[in-house]
Amino acid sequence: MKTTYGLPAKREELIDVLNTAFAEQNLDDEEYENRVKEALNAKCIEELEVIVFDFPKEIKNKLFPTSLTTQKSDFPPAAFSSSTHSTTRSRSDLANLFPARSIKAIFTTDKELVPVLTEQSVHFQAVFGTQKIDFRNCRFEGQRFRIDVDSIFSNTTLDLRNQDLAGKHIDIFIKGALNEIKIYIPNGGTVQKNTNLILGEYSIKDKKNGFMSQVNKFLGNEQAENKAIAFTITLHGNTFMGSVKVIY
Repeated sequence: MKTTYGLPAKREELIDVLNTAFAEQNLDDEEYENRVKEALNAKCIEELEVIVFDFPKEIKNKLFPTSLTTQKSDFPPAAFSSSTHSTTRSRSDLANLFPARSIKAIFTTDKELVPVLTEQSVHFQAVFGTQKIDFRNCRFEGQRFRIDVDSIFSNTTLDLRNQDLAGKHIDIFIKGALNEIKIYIPNGGTVQKNTNLILGEYSIKDKKNGFMSQVNKFLGNEQAENKAIAFTITLHGNTFMGSVKVIY
């Protein structure tokens, strides 16, 4: 359920925290700019909270005393919380969503916050649209998961930067054309590529080797919660004249 009360004040408070993190060299230029942009575009408190998903707990608890992390331990959760719509579903309702558990962005921009993912597959579709699926505060119930992504003439982002991925395996099935798919993952994972890219491009970018990251390592400013974890992601499927980018 979206929380909008107090959004402007909380947005300013969070941007102050980002400014401090940037000044102390705990965020590089790109991360700082991206997170400030997210904060300015946030439509609810829940969207603000995921922006500092990898900050130390004392900072997160000060910003969000009653946080998504606390709320998502109380079951049943909302299956998804969207910036454009809000839906609350119980555990029994989830069974009715499969195999038709499909979240669509057609000729529109859609952002989905996913608080819990089970071992039942979930399907995201974007057609002439932009879709961002945010798993940064997600709880993973199980060991192996399947995510289907259809992206046609669209930009799709999966943000899986979540320490709860430790020891998990995610199969991502990609299908589409003339698209761009970005997959953000924590450091330390194994990515297995079984996709066929026809006239397309596949790349892996390790932001941990960037200049600012090396400076932070030298200065001892690495964030404690951003340690490498072991997990596996396998990419399946086909895409035509598109790009798949995996970003650490």
